Amino acid sequence: MKRVAGTTALALAVVLAQSALAPRRARATDILSEAGDDERPDHYQSPQAFAFELKFGPYRPDVDSEFNGKRTPYKDYFGNGRHLMSQVELDWQILRRFGSIAIGVGIGYFDVTGTAPLGNGSGVPSGDQSTLKVIPFSLSGVYRFDYFLQTRGFPVVPFGKLGLDYAYWSVADGNGEIATDGMGGTGRGGTRGWHAAAGAALVLDIFDPEAARDFDADLGVNHTALTFEFSHADLSGLGRAGQLHVGDTSWSLGVLMEF
Repeated sequence: MKRVAGTTALALAVVLAQSALAPRRARATDILSEAGDDERPDHYQSPQAFAFELKFGPYRPDVDSEFNGKRTPYKDYFGNGRHLMSQVELDWQILRRFGSIAIGVGIGYFDVTGTAPLGNGSGVPSGDQSTLKVIPFSLSGVYRFDYFLQTRGFPVVPFGKLGLDYAYWSVADGNGEIATDGMGGTGRGGTRGWHAAAGAALVLDIFDPEAARDFDADLGVNHTALTFEFSHADLSGLGRAGQLHVGDTSWSLGVLMEF
């Protein structure tokens, strides 16, 4: 009887211990994912190593700058207005000290439609439509001064970028085919260049800190921000003559997520 009682007591102790530990394990697992949990750390932050940015802005390739005022082919066929440039960028944050230093890769897309010239090389407008497309690729060094965001919760983060570019471009004629100049040249190519940019990000965490913590705990997104960027892209061939100039000085607005 003593052995049976001892066995029963041991089993009961095990059951009680498991019952007591189970909620603790559940809370330890869920504390960072349950919205509104009072035990969530106020300053919890998951590891951060990357940033993704989507941005949009007005753009006008400076094609006419190649001719020093002697000709204005871009203005003649596409007008003098600006059109939408869409860009995405992914940064790898390799160092975090008084801010973050990152290596970024980006790609953009721009197109504009205007009046196509005749296919005989005369440059006379034909009445057909022509489309210029520019797809720039970029490699950047990026610095974000988020020291005061991390230490004091200050939501404005200045940043700067500097890097190299390669832009693929093409000109399609009224039939949607790559245009020719009548002398063996084709309306397709690539131009190398460089860029520099500066701007600021408004971190949205301050508007709803609890939701920001939940977003971080559930999806690993440390910060979400709106960005304003002023940039200069010199896409004129890095000193090589005869390159189509497709750079511009402009601005953009975007959304940034760090994770």
